[in-house]
Amino acid sequence: MEQKILLLIFFYLLNNSSANVIDSVCKATQDYKLCNESLTSNPDSANEDAKGLARIMLYMALRKTTHIIVYVKLMIIENKFPDYRSACEDCLEVCDKNYNFILHHFVLNAIKYFEVEMYHDATFAIGLSGLNVSTCADACVNCNAFNLTNRSKEYAYFVLVVGDVIDYLY
Repeated sequence: MEQKILLLIFFYLLNNSSANVIDSVCKATQDYKLCNESLTSNPDSANEDAKGLARIMLYMALRKTTHIIVYVKLMIIENKFPDYRSACEDCLEVCDKNYNFILHHFVLNAIKYFEVEMYHDATFAIGLSGLNVSTCADACVNCNAFNLTNRSKEYAYFVLVVGDVIDYLY
C-alpha cells in the first residue's frame, strides 16, 4: 500500500513538474496562451525540458510551413476560382516560391542551428521566416479566395512565439 502511495506521489510530481516547465517557458513569451495551447496539444511536451519544448515548437513551425506549401500547391492544381484567375494566379505563384524559400533558407536552418546549440542563430533564422512571409501576404492582397494573407500573418506571429521559446534557453 505504501509503495502505491509513493508511486502516485511520484507521478503527480512528475506531471506537475512538466506542467511547470511549460508554464515557465510560456510565461517568457509574448503570447502565453498560444504557447501553452501549442505545447499542451503535443503529448510529447509532458516529458520535455525547456530545450525539448523549444524543439517541439520549431517542428510545429516546420509543419505549419509545410502545410502552407501543400495548401498552395493544391490551390494551384485545383484553381477553382476563374473569376480571380490573374490576381490569384500571381498570388499562388509568389507564395509557392516564397514559402519554399522560407522553408529551405530559414526554417531548416533554424532547426540545424538549434541542434548544435546555436540558439541565437536559431531564433534569428526562425524570426526571418516570419518576416519573409510578407512577400506572400503582399502578393495576395487582391486575392481573398485563398486566405493566404491571414495564414501568412498567423504564421509570422506563431514564429515570434517560437523565437521567444528558444530565447528562454539563453
